[in-house]
Amino acid sequence: MSGDFHLSSSERIEIVKWYAIHENAAEVARQFQYRYDQTPPSRKHILNLVRKFDETGSAQDAIISGRPRSVNTEENKERVRAAFQENPTTSSRRAALELNLSRTSLQRMMKELGLKPYRPQLLHALHDDDPDRRCEFAEIFLNLVDDDPSLLDRIFWTDESTFKLNGHVNRHNCVYYATENPHIVISQVMNAPGVIVWAGIWSGGIIGPFFFHDTVTAESYLEKLNDEIFPAIENRMNLEETFYMHDGAPPHYAQPVRQFLHETFPDRWIGRRAPIEWPVRSPDLTSTDFFLWPMIKDSFYVTKPENIHALKDAITTEMQRLPEDLCRRACQSVSKGLQLCKNLQDENIEQYL
Repeated sequence: MSGDFHLSSSERIEIVKWYAIHENAAEVARQFQYRYDQTPPSRKHILNLVRKFDETGSAQDAIISGRPRSVNTEENKERVRAAFQENPTTSSRRAALELNLSRTSLQRMMKELGLKPYRPQLLHALHDDDPDRRCEFAEIFLNLVDDDPSLLDRIFWTDESTFKLNGHVNRHNCVYYATENPHIVISQVMNAPGVIVWAGIWSGGIIGPFFFHDTVTAESYLEKLNDEIFPAIENRMNLEETFYMHDGAPPHYAQPVRQFLHETFPDRWIGRRAPIEWPVRSPDLTSTDFFLWPMIKDSFYVTKPENIHALKDAITTEMQRLPEDLCRRACQSVSKGLQLCKNLQDENIEQYL
């Protein structure tokens, strides 16, 4: 697309979805024009965007190879400074799009300006020994994939997420850019109506959503596993080959839950004290966090459901819209994220995805 044609994050996501469904750039352009009532991007740039997603698992701008024209000017640095002064909670990805800068150039100028990302405490900050555990998991997992590349197609990644009628703050994306720590606190309306959503993603698509109306406990999670989750997996996947993944949340760690998974997926599940140990405070390593929840929430909150029934219907509709091929590519990109984890060692990787 030309230099003055910019796509928002949600528009890029829709383009990738449409191409996964239709596999035709002209049809994607028609869908874009119908949805947004504006001139669509060219065929070339639709295909470039899809290629970018295939290669990296992200729909954001790729870094251009070769020796680029320098954009690190005083004028651009002042634009960057002003943008973050006006809206310090904007993401570097969105700022790069709005300022027509590559993320690499933007991040270089932010560093020169002393702009640092300060995260609210509810982000999963890494503890001193977490990087070693994350790198150890990445190495084990990547070795397993080297031995059996089909493993990425047989892992079922699961997670829970909270959806509120008033819009729920995503703890993983709350970043405040400033030259000094502002010690920000996020205030929210307490007890806003909402639901806890369980969902799983694998190369064959989505299983779920299933809903918890109260806090998830070991008892309610085990009941959900027995009554809904396991039958759904059994109906869609080959249990003899499937690996089940969940994180180390207390309900997941309960002895009855672990016993159920030992019996159902012997030596083939990932979690806390599992045959494959999941590293704590590592939601950025799973496709539910870097793909599924952002994809659903970006589209979901545009609809602004007015009650719990509409909330659940909207979540279900958005999940059903995700094409199988898109899920497959997201799951297969996990290994790239784990390689990045090994390379960075002591950092969260979500800002690089």
